[in-house]
Amino acid sequence: MTADADLLRVTGISKTYDGVHALSGVSLEVKAGEILTLVGENGSGKSTLIKIIAGVETPDAGSVFIDGQDWTAASPIERIEAGVQIIYQDFALFPNLSAAENVWLPQQQHTGRRIVDRSAGLAAARKALDSVGAHFDLDRMVETLPVAQKQLVAIARALVHDARLLIMDEPTTALTHREVEQLFAIIRRLSARGIGFIFVSHKLRE
Repeated sequence: MTADADLLRVTGISKTYDGVHALSGVSLEVKAGEILTLVGENGSGKSTLIKIIAGVETPDAGSVFIDGQDWTAASPIERIEAGVQIIYQDFALFPNLSAAENVWLPQQQHTGRRIVDRSAGLAAARKALDSVGAHFDLDRMVETLPVAQKQLVAIARALVHDARLLIMDEPTTALTHREVEQLFAIIRRLSARGIGFIFVSHKLRE
C-alpha cells in the first residue's frame, strides 16, 4: 500500500431492516493516519455502518475494501487480522481478568495465535498499555477500573492485535472533560504513527 492509498474504502453501502433504510449508498475513505468523524443522531445508521466495516453485519449492497482488496465477504476475525478493530461502548472486556490479561489473552482466542510464553505475552501487553498512558496498577481486575481506564485497556488490546484502523463507537459518552482531552491526545499520538481512526459520535462539537 502506498502512502496515499486508502487504508479503508467503503462504496455504495446500503442496508435495510424490515423495510426501513438504515443506510443508503454510503461511501467513505480513510487513509493511514487519518481521523474520520461520523456524526449523527441515535438511529441514523452509524452503528450499522461500523458493524458492516467490521464484518459483523452484511450489506444489502456495496463493498468494503481494505488496502484496495475487496473484503466485503470477509469474517470479523479476518478483518481483525487485516488490522480493523472496533472499540464498542461496553469495551467487551473480561471483568474478572486483570488489565494486562485482557490485553494479551483475547489475542489468542480471537485470532488463533498462540503465545506460549505467558511472561512474554504479559510484557507485550504492558508495553501496549504504557504506550497509551495506562499508568495504573495493571494487575487490577478490570471490573474495578473506572470507565476511562477500561477504555485504555481496550485501545491497548487493539494495538497488540496490530490494529491499523481503530473504529471508536461513542468513546466520550461516559468521560469527563479532562478524560475526553486525554483520549483525544492519545488518538492524535497514534494517528501520527500511521493508525487510522473512525470516530463515531452524536456530538457535533467533537
